[in-house]
Amino acid sequence: MHRRRWLLRLLEWGVLVCVIALLAGMFLNRMGRAQAEIERRNFLSTVRAMRAAVLLQSVVRPKDAAPGGNPAAVYREQFGLLPTGYVGQLDRPDPASVTGGGWYFDTGKRQLVYRVRCERYFRSSLKGPPRMRLEMVAKEDFHHLTVKMLNDGKWLVGEKK
Repeated sequence: MHRRRWLLRLLEWGVLVCVIALLAGMFLNRMGRAQAEIERRNFLSTVRAMRAAVLLQSVVRPKDAAPGGNPAAVYREQFGLLPTGYVGQLDRPDPASVTGGGWYFDTGKRQLVYRVRCERYFRSSLKGPPRMRLEMVAKEDFHHLTVKMLNDGKWLVGEKK
């Protein structure tokens, strides 16, 4: 009789541990998705701010704005800010050497690059670590500039299109 009670209690504890482990796993998955969504929104917000800075410079001082420039430098010049995690201008950079969430300007390719932090929730078409590349290009009217995102991958969280 005592042995049966002991086995029943052991079974109850086993079920309880399994339920807690399942709930913890679901919670951690949700937190990972939420973190990736926050990263995606911060990235898009930073890109919008850089587009505004580049457009402003191309309107106010068109001679200082040229396609192929560094949008982060224009952002700093116009608003006194740099993207969070900006490491500077690099010549022939190794994307793996930049930590997730970091920005750098590739001087050879004339591209601003964002290294994705939440790799699990991003599918990249590039070899190596997932990243997004941006270029400063002329708009359709050829009078102003904008920041164009290259089609390097997609976020697996956020708005469905």
